[in-house]
Amino acid sequence: MTPEVLFMCVHNAGRSQLAAALLDHHARGRVVVRSAGSAPAAQLNPAVVEVLAELGIDLAGAAPKPLADDAVRASDVVVSMGCGDACPVFPGKRYLTWELDDPAGRSLAEVRVIRDEIDRRVRALLCELTVAIRPMVPADADPVLAIYAAGIATGDATFETAPPDWAGFDASRLPAYRFVAVDRSTGAVLGWGALSPVSHRCVYQGVAEHSIYVHPDAWGRGIGAALLSTLIDETETGGIWTLQSGIFPENAASVALHLKLGFRVVGRRERLGRHHGRWRDVLLLERRSPTLD
Repeated sequence: MTPEVLFMCVHNAGRSQLAAALLDHHARGRVVVRSAGSAPAAQLNPAVVEVLAELGIDLAGAAPKPLADDAVRASDVVVSMGCGDACPVFPGKRYLTWELDDPAGRSLAEVRVIRDEIDRRVRALLCELTVAIRPMVPADADPVLAIYAAGIATGDATFETAPPDWAGFDASRLPAYRFVAVDRSTGAVLGWGALSPVSHRCVYQGVAEHSIYVHPDAWGRGIGAALLSTLIDETETGGIWTLQSGIFPENAASVALHLKLGFRVVGRRERLGRHHGRWRDVLLLERRSPTLD
């Protein structure tokens, strides 16, 4: 069943329109998206239309809509973004409240900040609704290695030029820390995350290097964040005190994701290795557990 989401604010001219447009854009038909207002305005905030157009999302023909009970009844998730107590409450619905600044009267730069925060929340919600994280099993070998190969083909994921066979992959990853992200409706594997030991010396038993790969067709759905968050949660209870990863500086999305989830850049290793005929720098990022002494 396709999940349905309703975003609400007072005027349906800013925040709820941003959220609905961004979720519809990222979901690509996987979620039914609506928005409404408890006291809808006459037109959308022009700054909202402009900052969405910067992402290739056209809201020029959209108009605010009034909140109706039927829209709430039809929705699985109802997200309030500042409509107060005007939202009717029906049993069996999930209600969320997102506290966000109102873009009304703000500069384009300020509205972009609001847009980007809404986008972050929308991606996380999309992943939660459409993707499940589970332990990796041998039957996942083909899609896992295919996703690995797709990542290698981008040229900015790893020094590797081809994925190993399953035996090599299996031997180099810690068995307790391997997960896949799967589509809730089809069961297809969309991404994977796993840990490898950095050393077999006992002094480094709590230090691991992680890898996160997402199929290119599933980029933008929050899957990388969900996989990395899962690895962090599992290591917090499993005795791993440091997670580290080497990332090409050109892989800006991966660097940004790690920084958001509590990693820090330890340093830049310059001209660390040759890759397709040129020297590549590598950023070393790490996260030290705040709970393990």
